[in-house]
Amino acid sequence: MTTREDCAALDAGDPLAYLREEFLVPAGALRLDSDRLGPLSRGARARLDGFLRVDWGAEFSDGDRLAEATADKLAPLTGAPAASLGFAASAAGALEALAAAAHEAGRTRVLAPPGEFTALLARLGANGWSADETGLPEARLDGDTLLAMRHLDPVSGALRDIADLAARARAAGALAVFDCSGTAGALPAALEHSGVEAAVGRGCGFLGGGPGAPAWVYAAGELGAALAALPEPSALALAALDGALDTFAGVDVAALGWKARTLGALFLEALGEADPLPPAWRGAHVVLAQPDATELAAGLAADGVFASATAPDRISFALSPLSLRHVDAWDAAEAVRARR
Repeated sequence: MTTREDCAALDAGDPLAYLREEFLVPAGALRLDSDRLGPLSRGARARLDGFLRVDWGAEFSDGDRLAEATADKLAPLTGAPAASLGFAASAAGALEALAAAAHEAGRTRVLAPPGEFTALLARLGANGWSADETGLPEARLDGDTLLAMRHLDPVSGALRDIADLAARARAAGALAVFDCSGTAGALPAALEHSGVEAAVGRGCGFLGGGPGAPAWVYAAGELGAALAALPEPSALALAALDGALDTFAGVDVAALGWKARTLGALFLEALGEADPLPPAWRGAHVVLAQPDATELAAGLAADGVFASATAPDRISFALSPLSLRHVDAWDAAEAVRARR
């Protein structure tokens, strides 16, 4: 049985432990809602300050090369070439640009798992697409289809095999886009190596871009044209993301994934629950079925533990390998046990 002392020993030998000091987290707060906003990093604060004082204040620059610099920093975290990355004002705008490119390429039907892209399907349906929410949408692919799925299953917290899904889409003549908001910055994605043609993600959360952060977009193949049609983000928002990504400089992405999975396993063990997922498919989240999820999240917040009630009966804990220690995962689980 693991103990809190064992967790402290893991922290003492953690090669990523130094990264915790790069975040400005109030004393006594445990942020396990990093998939939504995430704590402020020193890099983001410094870059915003520099943009205001130097880029804008002294040089009258609007950051015309900022997107290229940010893409260079993001590329190792996504496993995508920097030249195939772009930024949009919002994830919704990015998805619509990708859908427009898919429509130009002859796709007229969009499929997604229930509850994952409801707003997108409604907008596309109103514009002439056949739009369906269905279980196992990958089983209904054909040459008319655009498949939209999240990399992280929001119900179970399990990683989906995007390489397999992308291959199945190609074999059927379909196109696929994956939302990697719940994984980028915490787990390896290897988008290009996995054969993925399109992906999006929010710049907040694990990546640390903060409120109003731009969405990032990867587009290749038939969907590559979408990069030229993205709604531009504000320069200030992009500067914050650019600075936040400095935190990842020199970090081994595989080490991030290993620590994220370890944090999840420790969290569940401290809760006294068996891990329902094989280690290879554990993401950086623990999702619990909880009848009073909103009430529990509010109670935990009062205790200084911040989580996300993702549905009335489901609560999610995002375990950032950058800003959290192993003892933090243990302490957060103890707080949950005391409240349940």
